[in-house]
Amino acid sequence: MNRMNRWESNREIFLGAGALIGIVVFLGLIIAVQYIFIQHPVRWDITRTGKHTLTSQSKHVLKSFKQKNAPIEAIAFYAASDLSRKEPAQDLLDQYRDVYPNFTYKFVDPDKQFALAKQNEIDTYPTTIIKSGNRKERIHDISEESVTNALLKLLRSETKKVYFLKGHGELSPESSKEMGMSLAKEQIIKQNYQVSEIVLLQASAVPDDATMLIIAGATADPMDQELEMIRSYLKKGGKLLVTLKPFDAPKLREFLKEYGFETTDDLVVDPMSKVLGGGNLIPVITRYADFPITKNFKIASFFPEAESVYVAKKPNPNVDAKELALTGPFCWTITQEQLKSGQLNFDPKKGKKGEIPLMAVSTYTYTPGKGTHESKEFNQKKDAVKMAAAVKAKEKTKEKKESKPAKARIVVFGSSKFAANQLFRIQGNGDLFMNTVSWLAEEENLISIRPKASKAEPIVLSVRQLVMIFLGTVVFIPLVWFVAGGFVFFYRRWKTTV
Repeated sequence: MNRMNRWESNREIFLGAGALIGIVVFLGLIIAVQYIFIQHPVRWDITRTGKHTLTSQSKHVLKSFKQKNAPIEAIAFYAASDLSRKEPAQDLLDQYRDVYPNFTYKFVDPDKQFALAKQNEIDTYPTTIIKSGNRKERIHDISEESVTNALLKLLRSETKKVYFLKGHGELSPESSKEMGMSLAKEQIIKQNYQVSEIVLLQASAVPDDATMLIIAGATADPMDQELEMIRSYLKKGGKLLVTLKPFDAPKLREFLKEYGFETTDDLVVDPMSKVLGGGNLIPVITRYADFPITKNFKIASFFPEAESVYVAKKPNPNVDAKELALTGPFCWTITQEQLKSGQLNFDPKKGKKGEIPLMAVSTYTYTPGKGTHESKEFNQKKDAVKMAAAVKAKEKTKEKKESKPAKARIVVFGSSKFAANQLFRIQGNGDLFMNTVSWLAEEENLISIRPKASKAEPIVLSVRQLVMIFLGTVVFIPLVWFVAGGFVFFYRRWKTTV
């Protein structure tokens, strides 16, 4: 009997030691697996739409950085109270880091780390600075589309240049006065562009490195040879942004007709702007057409001293034009004589009333050898200019060597003051101007990544499936535990009786 008890005791010790060793081994395995996952994190996205997985476009961009072994750093300036936007932003940045380990990020509270915020020129937040090497981009809304597009800009090797035309009374990007455009220049430079002024009378052509040419509120007309240089630039797929000063530069307006724009000597009166605290001559724009420049643009913009900019009813066959920004239905136009006399009331014989477009855009396609569809009157004028004829001869020589059609982009605003320093930061003025610059630079939509749907999808079950689920969860599983418990109970009772 003593030998039997000793055997039972040794058996219990052996079983206890085995169980202890098993527990230790199991815990060791858990710790080892946890360590491996910490060092090499892996995410599984089981959502149907791949909500928590980067698209192939984003992975391809990160692969380009990996090939260059170029580190990426993101600094997200978020207020401590902005948790609702911070958490999804952090989840997205984690996805970038998981694909490319050299992608690092950190969140900074600009109120607590004021010096760092000032160093990075943070004036609004949330703002995220994305750096690689000595280049950086800034975005305000962290989404896969915005982050990937910022990374693409960092990969851009060439430096794009923006030229402001000079010599005709234009608003200057170097001037910090109310009617200067230094704020616009500052924002353009933040997009990694170079900004320069150019006098075409001192040049033989618009520079080949010009990403776009801006004519900001010219009070005098460019000369015929200058207009011919601009025309030649557009034939090569150039980009042109024009802001008009009412009643000035009639020859420039005639030039714009070639590209689908109809302007008249008028001024737009908006009685609603006076109610909002402005003058009658500061139309408020709240309606925008569906276009990349104004995509999801819901902020009001102000166009002081603006004239109407219509799209030609019968534009040239190689022009595709569209009106983008329209006034409210209670606006009307007046003539220069009405303005001088102080009579701002609507005159149906002299003006138009209703929704008046103040901004329009066109795409001009030029195919060498198929004609330019220019007006006969303008052709007669330019043929009379010897320098213009010489430039045209050179252009024809180039056209013979080229066969591919070139697409130019042109945007015309009816107000020259809307992007001046005085109003650049008012409501959506600055954003509308910069959206236009991005579209002209063909960077308005570097990568289009559709938002991933996260809507709930209901599960519809048949009667048979419902019965099976009921039997499995309510009957079968409890019955298994009941049978197992009964077996253990009777087994122990039988052991004690033996």
